[in-house]
Amino acid sequence: MVDISTADTASNIGENIFKSPSRRRMRKVLDIIGWPVVVLLLFVGLSSLFGRVEFMNEAFSQQVANPEEGIGEFGIRYIQHYFMAGIHLVFGFVVYVCAPFQFMTSIRKRFIGFHRWTGRAWMVSGAIAGFTGAFFGIVWPFTGHQGFGLVQTAINAIIGPFTLYCLYRAYSNIRARNFGAHREWMIRTFAVMLGVATQRVLMIVLIPLTGLPYEIMFASCMVLGMAINIPVAEYWIRLTRTPGNGNQHWKFMDGKLAA
Repeated sequence: MVDISTADTASNIGENIFKSPSRRRMRKVLDIIGWPVVVLLLFVGLSSLFGRVEFMNEAFSQQVANPEEGIGEFGIRYIQHYFMAGIHLVFGFVVYVCAPFQFMTSIRKRFIGFHRWTGRAWMVSGAIAGFTGAFFGIVWPFTGHQGFGLVQTAINAIIGPFTLYCLYRAYSNIRARNFGAHREWMIRTFAVMLGVATQRVLMIVLIPLTGLPYEIMFASCMVLGMAINIPVAEYWIRLTRTPGNGNQHWKFMDGKLAA
């Protein structure tokens, strides 16, 4: 009698699911579609970032006694708390610039040193940008600490620590050389960081459609943006998680299956 352990059976089932033709097609299709979407979100995020920098520069260059005069509730925070805002914007820029290099297989294969150094810069910058962004949203929500300002405070109080936790898990797993788990936590971190860009896209689309004011849509779209990005990231993680310890990249395994 052949004894088949439960672990072996589960492993075989997982491998068969990963190798199924439908999942291979889905991985290929989403890989093709996903990169243009990511590039679009990076463009939106960087455009928003540069817009804030330009706004601050213009506000402080005005020859007036009070640079805060005539500035709305959203923008006034960037003037009143310019030091914290500046830190957030600088390290947010590093996050968006370094992010694509962490997920390009060709970069990781051919330029591993570059991948590692940009990864370190991305993690450190992500931690600083995540903390300052959460602090900004919790302490100084632009509609105050009532109504939709309370929603903004609450989502920042959740997303900020979650971002830092994802970064910690990504770092601890790469230190332990658990490459599969490291990749998954990096994807989760990136999805959360792109949530701000998704929020901006949703606002561009939904404000004209609904006619609702900026004050309402800002917090609502922040929640909706995270509610979109996080499940999509989890689906991609499950779809590309390779059998065993997950250290082999899905493209390598799919390539072997296609050969």
